[in-house]
Amino acid sequence: MENENKNTGIKIVTGILAVLLVVAGAFAIKLYNQEKNTKAELTEEKELVLNDLKQMVTKYDAVIEENNLKDTELNQARDRIQVLIDSVQKMEANVSVLRRYRDEVYKLKKEREYLFAQNDSLKGMNKMLAMQVDSTTYELEVSKMKRDSLNMVKDELAEKVALGASLSASKLVGTGVIIRNSGKLVENDRARRIDRIRACFTIPQNRIADAGDRELYVQVLDPQNNILGANKTIAIDSVTSVTYSAISKFYYEKTALDICENIAPKGDDFPKGLYKINIFDGGKMIATSNLVLD
Repeated sequence: MENENKNTGIKIVTGILAVLLVVAGAFAIKLYNQEKNTKAELTEEKELVLNDLKQMVTKYDAVIEENNLKDTELNQARDRIQVLIDSVQKMEANVSVLRRYRDEVYKLKKEREYLFAQNDSLKGMNKMLAMQVDSTTYELEVSKMKRDSLNMVKDELAEKVALGASLSASKLVGTGVIIRNSGKLVENDRARRIDRIRACFTIPQNRIADAGDRELYVQVLDPQNNILGANKTIAIDSVTSVTYSAISKFYYEKTALDICENIAPKGDDFPKGLYKINIFDGGKMIATSNLVLD
């Protein structure tokens, strides 16, 4: 009887142990499967973290390249993310570390939103400034064009006033004259008889011209283009000169004035032919006429 009880007890213990072994095996398999699933989930989570970080770097690179930025907060943020990527790639995946990195990714996303918003604001300001600069440049160009136009009109008016203020000569007539002992002048067109060529002209009234001492240059050329009379040359400016036969000096009072000059021959008498008479105000010819002596 006692042996039967012992055998029964052994069987019961053996059964319990078998059950425990089965339960332990099942629990071990469950733990293995759980660990395997957890590791796969951690690996997947790690890849998601890396993917988020790489996408952020790509967006930073695009903004930095588009705006040609150097040594800015965007560059520094991009570099920090790249360092974090290297760190995540090397680390052994576990829950606590991944949680820390996920928190860091969240902070980096917030920082990115702030920096991108700040960059967009700066771009908007730059565009506005560029528009203002373009507008200012345009206004300056318009002002310059107006100023140039006004200066041109001013110069034209000044030129017209200068032209209007210059003297003119009209009614220029050349005649041969004989000088009597009494000083009386007798007109004659015989070359061998005359003593002088008399050039007479009128200075018309000009209210724009300044009153004062003035002078005009009388030039008489014989048929051989010799300049008669004084035959002197005066420089008007650095490029202009006039060779004259006589200088008519007078006081101009803005009223019409008749002037005559008597011009001597080159030698003892005048040759026959065509004579040309010119009147100059400075370097500008203001009258011309011809005379024929027989």
